[in-house]
Amino acid sequence: MESNYTSRAPNPTLLLSLVGEQPIPNLLPLWQYPQYREVQFAASPTTRAVAQQLKTAVQNDPLLKQIQPLKTLELAAYDIQDARSQLAAALIEHQAQGKTVHLNLTGGTKLMSLAALQAAFGSGTPLMYVSTEEKCIIWLGSDGSEQRREPIHVTISVEQYLNAHGFQIIEKGNPFSVPLPKEGDELEKEVERLLRSSGLFDDVRRNVNIRKVDGNKTINNELDLAVTRNGRLAVISCKSGTVESNSGRENYRKAIYELSAISRREAAGIYCGKVLVSSQDTLPEAVRMRAVDSRVRLVYGSEVIHVVEHVLLALGE
Repeated sequence: MESNYTSRAPNPTLLLSLVGEQPIPNLLPLWQYPQYREVQFAASPTTRAVAQQLKTAVQNDPLLKQIQPLKTLELAAYDIQDARSQLAAALIEHQAQGKTVHLNLTGGTKLMSLAALQAAFGSGTPLMYVSTEEKCIIWLGSDGSEQRREPIHVTISVEQYLNAHGFQIIEKGNPFSVPLPKEGDELEKEVERLLRSSGLFDDVRRNVNIRKVDGNKTINNELDLAVTRNGRLAVISCKSGTVESNSGRENYRKAIYELSAISRREAAGIYCGKVLVSSQDTLPEAVRMRAVDSRVRLVYGSEVIHVVEHVLLALGE
């Protein structure tokens, strides 16, 4: 569904955006609305690194090359007077320069959001809240009253989503050589074929090697398959080995653990759907319960041919 918001805001616009631990709500409006030419992130000491990560993502994103990230505004996470004062000063400065400003309340602490609402009150500044759960952007007046809701409608790649979380895709080996076969290849290829042929995903990638440098720590991971749809990501692991042996059960336990770890803050910190696809007809109850506890969706037996539906469910569709 095309938004008609741009017709009501024809001038180039700046987005002032509160930063939380998840970067995607800060990028969804930039991906969706073409009028933005500048963005200023407002972060607490805790989310300062996320703000820097977002600035890097904006500068490297092919859809956002027209947007200039400004100096990050640093707010006290739990000092409402300080946060309100800084946000109000920023709004006044931008508006004095003739800029149209929108304020994204989604990130930050609750007190930061309240400070932003107070700073904007009566200024005429449009406010927004990005609801990824309801797949819409909620627009508010400067007094906090709801004006309208617009469906989120963006098309991004797996790489764009990962870059937003500070990850780079690493190409391994000689691109002209034939990779050595490994267990699970045929299942991966079949799942990839089903996902691509469905036409329901914006991007489908197989064998994605990712890396993130966080201080002195380097995080590496390999994703069998990854897909995006309307600004969301799902990662899929494929297992063909038996679960009858101790080593087989350990392989499944490890696969579930690695999928679960992707969304842990101290590991990858990627907010996404997680799916484990197995070629086995049945799986032990212990494996199934571990997957449920880890919020990993299991697909096996006759359900493999319905993997597209399972991935959509993992994405919240």
